[in-house]
Amino acid sequence: MAFADKVSTDWLGGIPENNQLAYEVTRKGKRHGFQVLDFSRDEAGNLIVDVHIEIVFKFGPLTLFRYAHKNREIWRDGKVQSIVSKTNNNGDAEFTDLQRTGDVLSGSGTKYAGAMADPIMPTSYFNPNFIRQTRFVSTQDGRLLEAEVAEIGRESVVLPTGSVETTRFRLLGKLAIDIWYTDAGQWVRTEFSRRGNVLLISPIDPANLPPRSDWARP
Repeated sequence: MAFADKVSTDWLGGIPENNQLAYEVTRKGKRHGFQVLDFSRDEAGNLIVDVHIEIVFKFGPLTLFRYAHKNREIWRDGKVQSIVSKTNNNGDAEFTDLQRTGDVLSGSGTKYAGAMADPIMPTSYFNPNFIRQTRFVSTQDGRLLEAEVAEIGRESVVLPTGSVETTRFRLLGKLAIDIWYTDAGQWVRTEFSRRGNVLLISPIDPANLPPRSDWARP
């Protein structure tokens, strides 16, 4: 994929100095949720990625749809070693529990049980080599998602710190999204459809996140 050469191959290139990526989830310019990735290291030097997502659609005082997702991934040398997640998908409990042995991720999820061989990438997006893959594992329910990746072109994206040049990619298949990365490898935007709604995930200042005490528990 020659087009991917515009984006860094450094799998850690998208992690900022403050070890946190924060995003808002919007529809037609209105915020309906947020997503946070927190990065840390364990005693063995592995990268720990904690992901939290919340999406809520309301009509007046009525809640029409609620989504809460919590996921912990452990990475080493650019490969995910484990994925453990819990999701409240509008009242339906979903999960993923996968562990790596050699070149294989095995375990189970709400919609999967078995083993998946490399190359494969989880749908946490922070690793810029995501756009160099065609096989993905859903962190929500463990499903294998296959998709083709195509370049759309160069676009300027507004970050909390100012505008930055990015490359936009489109995935077509079981995973259908548009995703934007900077040349340094930072994930800065995603657009996708859910239940007939076009949702945009875009960066925000972490100071604009709800306090952690108010975060939902899947």
